Amino acid sequence: MQRRAQKPITIRSNRAAGLLAQHTRTGRSQVAVIEEALERLPLPANSKLLPEEERQQFIAAIKAITARTSKRRLPTMAEFDAREYDERGNPQ
Repeated sequence: MQRRAQKPITIRSNRAAGLLAQHTRTGRSQVAVIEEALERLPLPANSKLLPEEERQQFIAAIKAITARTSKRRLPTMAEFDAREYDERGNPQ
């Protein structure tokens, strides 16, 4: 990738910018420091890089949670308003 085609690195944290400055004092590029840090991060639990068996177990656990919560009936806004507010719109 040509240098002009690269997107600039935007750091919104003063602490992170300071740490990046410390790590680049030896002459390493910001990209090299950031890439090394990203390689050290653990993969997220839902990553496609998980073994297929673990991934299927994770998906099954999520589906079990959503199946329990989808059976609950939530009140409509009209029911909620009738329960929480009086006829003038003031909280009860």
